[in-house]
Amino acid sequence: MSESGRTPRAELQGRAMRELAIVHQLAATRLNRALRPLGITLTHVSVLFHLAGASDGCSVGEIAAAMEVNQPAVSKTLRALAERGAVTVDTPADDARRRTVRLTPHGTKLLTKAMRAMHPETTLTFAGLTDNRLAHLLNLLAEVRTHLDDARLDDGPLSPGPRSPPG
Repeated sequence: MSESGRTPRAELQGRAMRELAIVHQLAATRLNRALRPLGITLTHVSVLFHLAGASDGCSVGEIAAAMEVNQPAVSKTLRALAERGAVTVDTPADDARRRTVRLTPHGTKLLTKAMRAMHPETTLTFAGLTDNRLAHLLNLLAEVRTHLDDARLDDGPLSPGPRSPPG
């Protein structure tokens, strides 16, 4: 603590990042365990979610950029999803280098099953929070995610302080 009796911001930020890392690890482990009977992982679910929001499909590069991983990692995940019939990967005749990935009806059903499989873990995770506290947590996390997304898209360092919403 500082002389004013307040915890320095750097310490608070470090503690916040530590908590986020621990929560991420604990939640990912529990959710992957819940998904195991479906033969998919949280990474697969993340790709399915991304594709569910892209009615025209996405390129492998777009998925890689959104997930902040390299294209070979995305290709491996897409192969597994394609083998399950959850996605299609098409190569346009005019550009053999570009592959368009789309969610199939089976992929939509698999995503729904995944959500159901994860629901008990989600309920357990947030059981100690009132609806108001959960809504507040959600707003805070969305604010942090937006700030990180903006910094990623700008390809620059994070600027200090809150950002105003666009427009």
